[in-house]
Amino acid sequence: MKKLTNNLLQVIPGSGNSSTVTKLLIEGGLITLNETDRLALASYPALEELHLVGNRVTSIPAKYFSVVPHLKVLSLSGNKISSLDAECFSGLDVLTELDLSNNLLTSLHSQLFRELNDLQVLNLQGNPWNCSCPLLSTIQEVKTAGVSIGYNGGAQVLCASPEKQAGRDLLEAIAACYPSPTNTFTTDPQKPPTPASVRKSWGSSTMLKTKSDQNNINKGPTPASGNTWKFTACVATLALCTCVIILCAIKGPSWYKLFHNYRHQRLHCTEEEEGDNVSTVFSKTGRYLNQQTFTFERENRQMELEEEEDGYFEDPYIKGGE
Repeated sequence: MKKLTNNLLQVIPGSGNSSTVTKLLIEGGLITLNETDRLALASYPALEELHLVGNRVTSIPAKYFSVVPHLKVLSLSGNKISSLDAECFSGLDVLTELDLSNNLLTSLHSQLFRELNDLQVLNLQGNPWNCSCPLLSTIQEVKTAGVSIGYNGGAQVLCASPEKQAGRDLLEAIAACYPSPTNTFTTDPQKPPTPASVRKSWGSSTMLKTKSDQNNINKGPTPASGNTWKFTACVATLALCTCVIILCAIKGPSWYKLFHNYRHQRLHCTEEEEGDNVSTVFSKTGRYLNQQTFTFERENRQMELEEEEDGYFEDPYIKGGE
């Protein structure tokens, strides 16, 4: 046992060469449970009882006491604790007694005691508890699990808020919020459950509930069965539209090029046909002109022959004069 009552002590001293200390008492000091104090606690591997009464502790981080896994009794009475991390007592698997009396706590996290399967005594008096029913659920679970809500020195655990609950006994407020708690852990109706079995069942059920909540969060809301076909149809339509868009994006340029070549070929064929028609017209006209020319030349030639046969040129003017 190691007892320190120095009012000016600001940090927990290390064990030095005394690694077999099982009980450590530090009362009326200035301990705040910082990281330096945690390293000092790690030097007490065999520690079973830790009493930090009347110090300056205001909060406890997650897994702070995991460095002293053999701790059975933990007293944090008379500090200024206003908040506790949900995992601050994680790793204290063999803790049987916890004293949180005379602090500034108003409520407890729902997962605060989930790993304390061996917890037997819990001292809560001297805190300004908020006795709203939702905030009392954690203490109700502890009480149902068979943990004794201790009255250290005969003082009651009283409610401070809300106004209608102020000054009321905490256990009475719990009974009003949960009038008929059913014990779901009893397997044999003729044999009442022992505290140990109840605590074990409570710890298991708490862990099961946590896993179930996590699974529900991961799964998310499931669609209604009546809308399944609508969802399937929407997915199929979306997939089909996506395929069409991809196909158009890939084949679009080649299709456009093919269509453009086809139009160009049609235009070329049309121009050739028009050229043939013009050539045909001109050729026909040319044959007609040649024919006329040939006829004219033939008539002239006939006139020359007739003149040669007569021996003279008959002037039509002379003939008219006669």
